[in-house]
Amino acid sequence: MKKILLLLLILTPSLLRAQQRYNLGMETTDVRTALPAGWTAFTTPESDSRVSTDSTMVYSGRYAIRLTKDSSRAQTPGIAAYTVPVDFYGKTIKLRGYVRTEAVEGGWAGLWMRVDGTAAFDNMQQRGIKGTTPWTPYEIVLKLDGNATQISLGGLLTGKGRVWIDSLTLFVDGKNAQLIPAEDIAAKTAEMNWLKTHAMPLKAVDAGHGGDDLQGLKPLIGNARIVALGECTHGSGEVFRVKHRLLEFLVTEMGFRIFAIEANLPEASIMNEYVLYGKGTAEKGLDALYFWTWHTREVLEMAKWMRAYNIAHPDKMVQFTGFDMQYSKGACDNLLQFAAQYAAELKPLMDSVVRYCDRLKTAGADQAFSREDKVRLKEWLEQAGDLLKKNQRRYTQQAGDSIVEWQARNLVVLQQYFLLATQYGSSFNIRDKAMAENIEWLAKRYPGQKIVLWAHNGHVSRHPALMGGHLDKTFKKQMVVIGFGTAKGSYTAIKKGEIKRDNVLAPPVPRSFEGYAQASGIGNFILDIRKRQLQEEPVSWLLRYARLRSIGSMAMDGGNAQFEYNILPDAYDALIYLDNTSASEVL
Repeated sequence: MKKILLLLLILTPSLLRAQQRYNLGMETTDVRTALPAGWTAFTTPESDSRVSTDSTMVYSGRYAIRLTKDSSRAQTPGIAAYTVPVDFYGKTIKLRGYVRTEAVEGGWAGLWMRVDGTAAFDNMQQRGIKGTTPWTPYEIVLKLDGNATQISLGGLLTGKGRVWIDSLTLFVDGKNAQLIPAEDIAAKTAEMNWLKTHAMPLKAVDAGHGGDDLQGLKPLIGNARIVALGECTHGSGEVFRVKHRLLEFLVTEMGFRIFAIEANLPEASIMNEYVLYGKGTAEKGLDALYFWTWHTREVLEMAKWMRAYNIAHPDKMVQFTGFDMQYSKGACDNLLQFAAQYAAELKPLMDSVVRYCDRLKTAGADQAFSREDKVRLKEWLEQAGDLLKKNQRRYTQQAGDSIVEWQARNLVVLQQYFLLATQYGSSFNIRDKAMAENIEWLAKRYPGQKIVLWAHNGHVSRHPALMGGHLDKTFKKQMVVIGFGTAKGSYTAIKKGEIKRDNVLAPPVPRSFEGYAQASGIGNFILDIRKRQLQEEPVSWLLRYARLRSIGSMAMDGGNAQFEYNILPDAYDALIYLDNTSASEVL
């Protein structure tokens, strides 16, 4: 019996470490970062600070985090950070940890904690630790409410000296967060019954299966001018196939005639020539789009379907276009060809612009452009625009309204492209705003035509900074946004510099749409989540911050990295859930 007790005493610490959901004790390390796993260092050359793992000075266990700062520039602290997803409920969150300092001066050291999604924050500024102190416990207590998305916490050092952080514990209403059991979603009978009652089961993934199970989309879409179809990854085959099926339904049963994809606006004309008139091939059309994400078997089959539909319905043809602006070649080629045929006075300006485009191909924007360069580019593009306006009548007589209108848009795309290339640090907002502007132009270019958009969830979402948020200001109820989620499977993405199809979808995390959807056992379905549809209490999980899978072109490891928070009814009108998806087939 004594031997058994002794064995349990020896094993207990390691068993407890194995059960830890959060690496708050720093006992698991990451060989890639040389820091405790999950921890991040925020330092800058100006702060003259370093964050490292220390195995010689610890409060307990094997490791602690050490922050070192060689100067006392208080405005540029060294920070060690860790995030904990809010997969629990409570009123207060308390961080307790042990801190040791050595010769801290010209600033302070301490713990810090922030409740993301709220304004709750404390960095111990008013009670910061200074000088040399032994291991001492400190606490931070903040309010926790339903808007909380994640807890960000760690240690910081604003002054010169050294500080060690160890043995952190997080308490939710007095309970150790490590020991709070995961939420049993399947046991939530009311929520599951609500979901089963309101979900529209999706009977088929592929096009060509009729639209009986899609009829519930008609009252949701109504007379909307735009339907935006998102995707939870850029490489999920079944998501692409369902989007193809939805395009088929929207074209054949609801009169949509414009298809616009997250690809460069000028270059998409090559695919449009194929789907409208059979010029070239669908494969060459995909090549012109640049992105490997669309160079897939699934998108190829959709383009071929569009061509077949147009052959059978010459009076109801659907067009293929893009709305992105990340490349300059298509716009430059179009403008140079126009100059050669109709506008010789435009050629010198375009030759200068092309030379700058070529510089961007071989150097980063910071190396390629000086302030003077940016001024010149702006002037050249403005002068080209002035020429088009000044000679519009002559150009129109020679080339026609449509060609002149497209050349003016090519110039706008170039302006957007150079703004994106030369405004480092704000590219995400610049691109989304520009894509929204191009979609608005398409809507004016084709008055009365209904448009299907194809892009990532992260672009179609109505978040104010995203493409969908910009479009919402113009189209409001004339736009319906449909997001996608999936519970398990594989996906295509770039990993270690190569396109890989063996990336694994992490299981749904707590407080995620996919978690509830998977627990319901419904299978694939469509769910209307417009707020006026959400009148019953069991949908409170939808109205709070919930998580939805979001992976771009780069592979992401771990469940927390693969999901992002949102108030889903604010971002989308409907969600499509696919229980199991596989990697898209890159050609």
